[in-house]
Amino acid sequence: MREGRRLWAGPVLFALAAFPLSAQTPLTSIGLGYPVAPVDGRSAALGGSGTGLLGGSFSVGNPADLLLHDEPGFSLSLLGEAVTVKGEGSSLNTGRERFSTIRALVPFGDWAAGLAFGGEFDQDWSNILRDTLPLSDGSVPYEETREHDGGISNIDLSIARRVGPVGVGVSAQRLTGSLRQSFFRVFQDPLDGAPPLAAVVGARELSWRAWRFKAGGSIQVGDRAVVGAAFGTGGTLYATVGNAEEPDADFELPTSIEVGGSVRVTNNLLVTAGGGRSGWSAVQPFGGQTGSEFTSHDTVWMGGGLEYGGLSLIGGRLPVRIGVRKRGLPFSRGGEALDEQAFTGGFGWEFREGLAVFDLAFESGSRGDVAAVGLAEGFQRVTLSFSLRQR
Repeated sequence: MREGRRLWAGPVLFALAAFPLSAQTPLTSIGLGYPVAPVDGRSAALGGSGTGLLGGSFSVGNPADLLLHDEPGFSLSLLGEAVTVKGEGSSLNTGRERFSTIRALVPFGDWAAGLAFGGEFDQDWSNILRDTLPLSDGSVPYEETREHDGGISNIDLSIARRVGPVGVGVSAQRLTGSLRQSFFRVFQDPLDGAPPLAAVVGARELSWRAWRFKAGGSIQVGDRAVVGAAFGTGGTLYATVGNAEEPDADFELPTSIEVGGSVRVTNNLLVTAGGGRSGWSAVQPFGGQTGSEFTSHDTVWMGGGLEYGGLSLIGGRLPVRIGVRKRGLPFSRGGEALDEQAFTGGFGWEFREGLAVFDLAFESGSRGDVAAVGLAEGFQRVTLSFSLRQR
């Protein structure tokens, strides 16, 4: 973060804003944006734990989990979220949509390999503000629109090998993405003798890039239980403004660890749990476009759920899932860290003995606190996954 301030400060048109970001933008718009968990619909419904799921998951987590799949497969997961930002006497409705995971994997003998696309940070948000600009000789009403469109994703190449009940895996991840920031202010008819003002408009584009690596392991006990853990290196995230050849700023990403597992209590009941930690506090605070200061925090997450597989519908197996999760957010305004908590649930629909699977997850939760930080967000999220396997 040696030059993190230079990315957000400087002579850009966004510094013309007459209101603080902290009062008008979502909690998840600060810092590098909102962290997107690269999990599929099954994992999302089970409390977000994508590590150590019996039967396999297409989540981008522990590379050793590739060995939980018996057949080659492909999966695509789409995430949609509606957000209500609640402030003191005001509210803002917004949302986000993106692919959380796209993954193809191939087991061969005691080996398995996979190629995936996963979410990392979502930087989409927009808002419209109507206010009045005071001048020495009057005032001018205006309407201002801000839009941020983009995000950071990872491209994951993983390979794993089984040695008896133990599996080990490694992965290389290329973080990439872009962000377009636009600003548009339209002044209306002046009041009390103020001069007319012309509209102000501006935009700029950022691009992101970094390398990160992971190593993981797992132990499986027949078809009854599995537990796994993965460790991720940090790496340096570079941000480049416009078409510049050299990066404008760099961010030292934190190391991370995640653990998870599942136990088949009966033939139809599966219990899952997982958790993890990332050392974001090592990333120094950095400034916002209007001078607002953001603080980085270590983050801890945990979640778990139950899956009941004794139902069927029109010839297809219908597993039903419920769960709960909680996690910290890496960025906040001020010194107090923010938590996110949610209840999760959903179901799957499996055809041809699991060769074609449809998974749907629902989440309802909240983050922030109006009394403590002046803002809170309620959200409802849907994750839809479709998977195909070849036997």
